Formats: sequence, C-alpha cells, structure tokens
Amino acid sequence: MQTRSPTTMEIGDMIEINKGAYNHWALYIGNGEVIHLVTPDGPSKVAFCSVSSSSSSLSGKGTITIDTLKGVAAGNTYGVNNYLDDKYKPRTTEVIMEEVNKMRGRTIEYELLGHNCEHFVTFLRYGESESKQADDFIKRVLDATLVVSAVLVGGATAAARATKHDK
Repeated sequence: MQTRSPTTMEIGDMIEINKGAYNHWALYIGNGEVIHLVTPDGPSKVAFCSVSSSSSSLSGKGTITIDTLKGVAAGNTYGVNNYLDDKYKPRTTEVIMEEVNKMRGRTIEYELLGHNCEHFVTFLRYGESESKQADDFIKRVLDATLVVSAVLVGGATAAARATKHDK
C-alpha cells in the first residue's frame, strides 16, 4: 500500500483503509473527501467483512456516501492502492467525477463477495468491478474445502482397505 497525505492524493486514487480483520475501500474525490459504499450498520461496519447484524446476511443494500477521508479512516491506517493500474487504464478525472455525481446518495445492492466497497471503488476508477479481497477469500475457502475433501476421501479409502483386509 502506497501511503500519501491527502494533499498529494489525486482524484480517482483508490484508498485502502486497514480496519483490522478486513480493509475498507474508498475513492478520493479531492478536498480531503472520499466516496464509498456504506452498509446499513453504518461506518463502523463498512467494507468487505460487513454483515448486517439486523439481517445476519451477506447481502442487502448499501448507500453511496461522501465523507472526509479522516472520518472514514477513523484513526486507522490508510494509503493509496491503485493495484489494478497495470491491468486496466484508469478513467479520466472528468469521467470519474461524472460517475460520482450520478451515484452520490444512491442506494445500491450490496453483496459481500460480489458487490462490496472494493468492487464499487474499482468500478469508479476503471469501469471494471473487481475485489482482490473477495477473490482471495473465495480461494481460501475453496482451498480449505479441497483439503477437507482430500482428508475425507483419504479416510474413506483407508477404511475401505481395512474392511477389505478384514474379510
């Protein structure tokens, strides 16, 4: 993560905010402000690992809000992380700000793994929605599932061999 002060950030920079167990994403829009996707539980619950306590769901609605970067970071570390610049060409400032003006205040679908704050921010910057955080989570779950499956298959095979030898 590249750390820059708000005075050196550029409109359209993706800001990664370390929230401990997960990272929240916002897009810098100038004058110390960011646009980001907030879930119904509010700023303390925004981001990738947000699960609505009222619905216990991985999806729902999110509100697109503009806040100060300092307020969103709430004392947590943050920095510029335009990690997809080698894959996609960033949109122009004009296009980004047109999108920001169209989207501010809107309520949109929120899904933990398919349409979270990182997807929202990458869409604004590149016109493409991606979330490395969600992709990494899915990969970890799939890897763990494969390990469990291998152990279960291995155990079943061993049990079958033992049963065969007992006869």
